[in-house]
Amino acid sequence: MEVMIKLYKNKNTNRVKIRLLFICQIFLGVLPVVLFVIYSTYVRQLETLDQYETWMGTIFIIIMVCAFVLYTVTSRKYNILVSGRRGERILIKTAKKLSGNYSIFSNLPIRYKKNRSEIDLLIIGENGLLIIEVKNHSGVIIGSDTALTWTHRKYYRKGKTTETEMENPFKQMKRQREILKSILRSNEVDVWIDSILFFSGNPGLKLRVGDEIAVAGSENELIGLINDYQAKNPLPKEKQEQIVKILKDFSV
Repeated sequence: MEVMIKLYKNKNTNRVKIRLLFICQIFLGVLPVVLFVIYSTYVRQLETLDQYETWMGTIFIIIMVCAFVLYTVTSRKYNILVSGRRGERILIKTAKKLSGNYSIFSNLPIRYKKNRSEIDLLIIGENGLLIIEVKNHSGVIIGSDTALTWTHRKYYRKGKTTETEMENPFKQMKRQREILKSILRSNEVDVWIDSILFFSGNPGLKLRVGDEIAVAGSENELIGLINDYQAKNPLPKEKQEQIVKILKDFSV
């Protein structure tokens, strides 16, 4: 069977944010050192500073502490965005290995009235429409489709364990489906849309989620889920082309 993958790539909206956060990290990382040098080398040498030295020293220390805190926050956000972008690249690479004829949109911005979102990957084929949401986590993920939050547990050396709450990705995926359905229905196209949650690049990831949730923890699992997926009603080629045209015009 002939395999044809048509890929429509949109710009990653986080690219500018990643650059700005990178620049902020450099500035905030260097700022405490520069302030310390200025204070110890120049400010403390001023003869008129004797009565204000304690206040000046306190102000410099406060600024340096604030810079360190902001650096930590900025670094965390930067790592999250870079990790997400890495996961999206893995997702595209995986999609190209599918067996069959598909039209694929990556980083597809969608909006209907006041509702907006962005789909990591939308797969359009004879077997239906699939939204793929990618997350890049390691450790153990515990949750269900109805829970407000999921538990993200990570294990480190020497037995250290951390446990944090993450927003249930299925809330986001449900919103994406509703927006996409509204867009297509406004163009007189009514089709069934499903979703798959993909945790990328973490072969050691352990998932403890409900059986009713379509989740892939590896590249092979994701490919298997997509290739085996069958919508309630198969999509004829004409309707596939119609949907592609709507989304191409929409994303311009």
